Amino acid sequence: MAASETLCCCEYENMHGDRSHLLAFCCDCEAFDQTCDRLLTCRSVPTETLQRLWATIHDRCRIPWFSGKGAIQIKLDVIVPIIMVPACLSFGTLGYFATVAVLMFMPIFMLTFYTIWRRQGHKRTPFFFIWGLTSVVFSFLIFSGFVISFREILLWEILLLFSALFLMFYAVLHARRQPGYFSVVSKSQNKELRYRPSLTNGHVKSGNHFDDEKEFLELQMNRNEDATLPAEKVTWIDSRPIKDGKLMINCKYCNFQRPPRAGHCNICGLCIAVRDHHCVWIDNCIGSNNHKSFLAAMFLFIFCGCYGSHLTLTTICTPEMYFDWILVPSDCRWLYEDFRISMCFVTSCYSLVSCAIMTFGFIHQIILISQNLTSQELHTASMRGLTHCVFFARNNVHNQGFLINWIEFLFYRKRRTSSQIPL
Repeated sequence: MAASETLCCCEYENMHGDRSHLLAFCCDCEAFDQTCDRLLTCRSVPTETLQRLWATIHDRCRIPWFSGKGAIQIKLDVIVPIIMVPACLSFGTLGYFATVAVLMFMPIFMLTFYTIWRRQGHKRTPFFFIWGLTSVVFSFLIFSGFVISFREILLWEILLLFSALFLMFYAVLHARRQPGYFSVVSKSQNKELRYRPSLTNGHVKSGNHFDDEKEFLELQMNRNEDATLPAEKVTWIDSRPIKDGKLMINCKYCNFQRPPRAGHCNICGLCIAVRDHHCVWIDNCIGSNNHKSFLAAMFLFIFCGCYGSHLTLTTICTPEMYFDWILVPSDCRWLYEDFRISMCFVTSCYSLVSCAIMTFGFIHQIILISQNLTSQELHTASMRGLTHCVFFARNNVHNQGFLINWIEFLFYRKRRTSSQIPL
């Protein structure tokens, strides 16, 4: 196909370089035919066939566009959550069994999609972030359009929920910012350690220097390319891995000497200061710069989900008053008689399940912060057998006591490293 050819809004150039049309989405797909044939005959589908089928679907997933270049391609990991969340919740309004089936199907679908996506060689995807964002926005629209229209909720309750929701989005925005990337910038024969600028869609944004750059610069000037430490001398909890009986101080991917508590993220492809973990729900690493915002976003998500569900259920169900203050939904016999009521109920159930799952992660973070410990440090400690009761680490030299740990986390600009660690 010639590059100068003008395409109509529904035409496009496929992955083979041929001219195609959106109406031919299900036509001439050999991989699809082979997959259906094997499934109908109860035979396993080869991985190569599934990969070709996935590539074909991804290539043909397009929308019309009036630019002269034809239909534009849309990413499956973006469009699938936007379609699936409203579709599944709408299906759940058919009855109790449909609601239960949907709440069980959605996490299975997410894990299946993510597994297939990873098998295609993709490391990073906004799938979970778009899924969560779509869920929050859809729940907000249901609450605003259906629940408030019943006129059972007081103005201060609405303002409280909307204010918390605004703060949650603000916290998520901050949590998605630069978590504390490291990069090494050559300067003569020495190495300077700085924060690496954030990367968004392959474009570099402005970053900032590390607070203790002088301290780390001295560390890099004296760095040893093969810096290691025998494992038997490492008696403390360290975020850096131990391989072949040695503590690996240098990062073989970023090619610099990592300070204590730093960690390399295989998804981001960079080292992060005081790295906790990579959160797929915000599509970003959690490190020294955004850990507080991440914890605030988790708390506000749980509050908004639980409080919004409470307001919804006490509106669509006949409530009972306890202690002259607390309303509890009582009579919920007519949930599926009206689409508006059933949609409110299904969305509330979905929110409560999501909040219950998020609560486990929030409690996990509370336990770790109370010990001045990160998830990566806990993981390396468990690999070395230095944990007890799963969530508690022994020989944690950073632990300064419950109160001091929380003061440092909440009010200090960055979490400190114990002076007992020599490197």
